[in-house]
Amino acid sequence: MAEIKSAIELAMEKTKDLVMDDREKRSLALKELAAGMMTIYRRYREGLSGDDETKAQLDALECDSARKRKIALDIFTDEFETGDDVAGMAPLFSFIGFVVDEKARRELLAVEKECLRELERIRGSIRSRITEELAASGIKGDSVEPNIEAWPMWKDASADVRRAFRRQIEKWKEGLL
Repeated sequence: MAEIKSAIELAMEKTKDLVMDDREKRSLALKELAAGMMTIYRRYREGLSGDDETKAQLDALECDSARKRKIALDIFTDEFETGDDVAGMAPLFSFIGFVVDEKARRELLAVEKECLRELERIRGSIRSRITEELAASGIKGDSVEPNIEAWPMWKDASADVRRAFRRQIEKWKEGLL
């Protein structure tokens, strides 16, 4: 009587002689390293690990500092692109500080502060324009507090600042790589 084999047994028989070459092994190791660093960052962002613990986890990773820096900068770029609130990205900027030297960290913090100052300046300007527009249409008083983020002029202006900020970050990154 013939033996009936499961799909798993058949797949195992067909793939038993397959071996990864060195290029595939390096690629897989890089993907695992990037996933590990992303996990460390997410734990840090969510407040599940502190500065010292995060730094220790990054130091414990088995790779050179240049590779860690490149992966961290890739995480930085991806997170920055998907984030909407520059002010809410403080954990991202702190995380990058764990893998770059002090000079590069200070440069990045200066860029961040400049961006936040510019956003606040624009916010104040837009707030006064919105308040004037509302007053002209009969809506005025001490209790009127416009939701600036909901107005198209804020969205356009903040998008412009983010684009400029992105260009500055790209220049900063080029200096590191």
